[in-house]
Amino acid sequence: MAESLGADAGAGLKALGINCTLKKSPETSNTEALMNRVLGILEAHGVETEILRPVDWNVKFGVTSDEGDGDEWPQILEKIKAADILLMGMSIWFGVRCSVAQMVIERLDGTYNETNDVGQYPLYNKVAGVVVTGNEDGAHASAETTLFNMTHLGCVVPPNADTYWVGDAGPGPSYIEAGGESHPYTQRTSSWCAHNLLHMARILRDTPIPPIGNTLDEMGGDSVHVG
Repeated sequence: MAESLGADAGAGLKALGINCTLKKSPETSNTEALMNRVLGILEAHGVETEILRPVDWNVKFGVTSDEGDGDEWPQILEKIKAADILLMGMSIWFGVRCSVAQMVIERLDGTYNETNDVGQYPLYNKVAGVVVTGNEDGAHASAETTLFNMTHLGCVVPPNADTYWVGDAGPGPSYIEAGGESHPYTQRTSSWCAHNLLHMARILRDTPIPPIGNTLDEMGGDSVHVG
């Protein structure tokens, strides 16, 4: 018989949604609408949630954790480090993930030069999931690239950690306008995504990945970026 998760199953855990939409607040974001479906399930189980749009911040291009001269990425990075669950949201443009999502991954590259309190990369013991929206093909490509990136940065990716919505091929209505929130497949995969992220986050909270074999000291003390 399946275990039933209580309303406090995620108490003490934090989830951060990074909505890589090209639209600044308060413009309506289809990606955020689907992200809120996943985050809402997490909230229902006691997880503290927050969502932000990098386009609302002065984030400079680069591959370090602080590009100086008014760069606001360090403030976002602090929120990332404080989270247990990272939910990357993005739209599809020309069949691939949008430019803001690419920029976020590039900025996270800077974390290869840091460690957590036991000498691992700072994104160790966090879980990652992906939400993708668009009105043509590209959801699988966007999700697979992003989830692979997140594992290299240190995150754990549970099964079925992505959910997406795309309309018919070619230009057309987007997630909200087309009523994507009632689409059975998207409803099902967003539920899987939320519950699996929560389950894995609880495991890692109680049994973190041991540092042995996973610290920079054991690699000679230098940051190594493989990829």
